[in-house]
Amino acid sequence: MASTPQDGSDAVKRSRILEAALEVCERSGVEGARMDEVAALARVSKGTLYRFFDSKHDLFLATIIDSYEESLRIIDTATAVEGDPLRRLEGLLDGLTGVLAALAPRMGVHYQAWGVVAGHPQFQERLYGFLCRFHAQRGEEIRDAIRDVQRAGGFRADADAAAFAEGIMALLSGFLYRATFDRERATPEGLRAAFDALLRGLGPDAAHAGAAGGYGHG
Repeated sequence: MASTPQDGSDAVKRSRILEAALEVCERSGVEGARMDEVAALARVSKGTLYRFFDSKHDLFLATIIDSYEESLRIIDTATAVEGDPLRRLEGLLDGLTGVLAALAPRMGVHYQAWGVVAGHPQFQERLYGFLCRFHAQRGEEIRDAIRDVQRAGGFRADADAAAFAEGIMALLSGFLYRATFDRERATPEGLRAAFDALLRGLGPDAAHAGAAGGYGHG
């Protein structure tokens, strides 16, 4: 059985530092955040903080990337389902909805950090590279899931699965952006309803609709 990380482990210290950085940035803004304040809140020495992160920019970049990596675990949990292709697609959409729920409270800080990090080419390259891979991989997963439903007769065979997948990822991006200034409307429930409305445009394959049922969530 895998051991549980102890409170003094590097993994736990790093996690505390990231959470502390987010809290300090929420209080003081990214520009006003000080590394000694982050270290004190995380209950580590300033030397320990710099052992994990070379600079404020390195720390800010990590707060963004780690939040997205945590969201991947949400998607993995939601898609760990047995059943037909439609159930797997539903799991993917549930996972993306969970991503919004997890990231929305942090998006204000993330966008501030993004602006600071993007001004430095080496950090910009790491951030943009990570986000490009994140969105491309999720889009491919959704495209493949839609194609599986098409093969089962649940969606029209002539529908452009790649275009619908891009639409789903665009909805997620739009809701995440809106969460920076309009959290009351950028809700997981609203995102899920938008996913459902989009996918209803795929329609069932008329030849198999009775057997596969087509897309009817919500």
